Amino acid sequence: MADFPTSLDEIGARQIGQWLAERFPGTAVTGLDRGTVIHGTATKAEYFLRYNAAGTAHGLPPSLWLKCGLDTQIPEQAPHSTIEAQFFRDLAPLLAINLPRPFATAIAPDLSSGIVLYEDLNRRPVRFGNQTQPLSHDAMPGVLELLAELHAAFWHSEQVTRFDWLRPGGVNHSNGVIDRFIDFWDLAAGWPRFVHVPDSLRDKERMRAAIKTVLASDMADPVCVIHGDPHQGNMFFDADGRPGLLDWATVMRGHWASDVAYAMIGSQTVGQRRAREDEQLAHYLACLRSLGVDAPDIADARREYARHAIWIFLFALCPPELQPEELCTLSAERACAAIVDLDTLALIESASR
Repeated sequence: MADFPTSLDEIGARQIGQWLAERFPGTAVTGLDRGTVIHGTATKAEYFLRYNAAGTAHGLPPSLWLKCGLDTQIPEQAPHSTIEAQFFRDLAPLLAINLPRPFATAIAPDLSSGIVLYEDLNRRPVRFGNQTQPLSHDAMPGVLELLAELHAAFWHSEQVTRFDWLRPGGVNHSNGVIDRFIDFWDLAAGWPRFVHVPDSLRDKERMRAAIKTVLASDMADPVCVIHGDPHQGNMFFDADGRPGLLDWATVMRGHWASDVAYAMIGSQTVGQRRAREDEQLAHYLACLRSLGVDAPDIADARREYARHAIWIFLFALCPPELQPEELCTLSAERACAAIVDLDTLALIESASR
């Protein structure tokens, strides 16, 4: 096992070869060139690789992407990359959904960072999702089918409890993201995004309590494995339109409606959602049933969908180092309209009395 690096510059041919050899025996990297590097909440780096005879015989591709928690813009989020590496190591092999193919994973001994070497999706090729462009009516059913496949795989399953890293609530609970975003309220309130926040949603402590109430109920009774952050920026689409999901750092045990509300509300205009909401929710439930899941009835599903709309409000409070104001403004418009339309606060508060 290669020593775990402390920066991207420490990663070279020898180390990448050792990581690959764990899954592809005998592989060595005889040369590499580093291409594009993207620094954000995680660091992503493109590598062009040359292999020895064993690596060539395994059919290893000429380019891979490395994702890690090293040299990130927000160092305190580096441990999230450990969760992603654990996902690709443990859960991805058990799923039949569309994912980037992982070729190697590595985790720091102190769990401070993880590394995933995965396929260069540009070689398929794929189209990457754009958060500022709403999903089309034709694309949303495929996204809901993808989420149903993920959720059905471990629906009320004890199988996942053996993975001690896969916790109810995930990083939403462990890293204090709710309080951190809510505490950003006073600054966010002076920016363009808050034009879309009606007076009924401007009580900071009421909104904090509502979000925490939903998280607490989801942690107490997790239904399935969820992605946790299925916005368009974490989606890709194959040439035939089939969707896939990127960025598994927020994977957790939770409630199906968290993913579904997030995707339906966050990826469509207000008008699109209002026109298709019931049809789309019914499609998701039908997909679950086709996969052998005893899905909730439509009335219960609508209620849970409405309650979980509260999560999207956090995008209205997103710090500028995480997302641009244009995106936060779009998200605030879509989230607040849905919360009002669905009477989300009343549903949450009535259930907690």
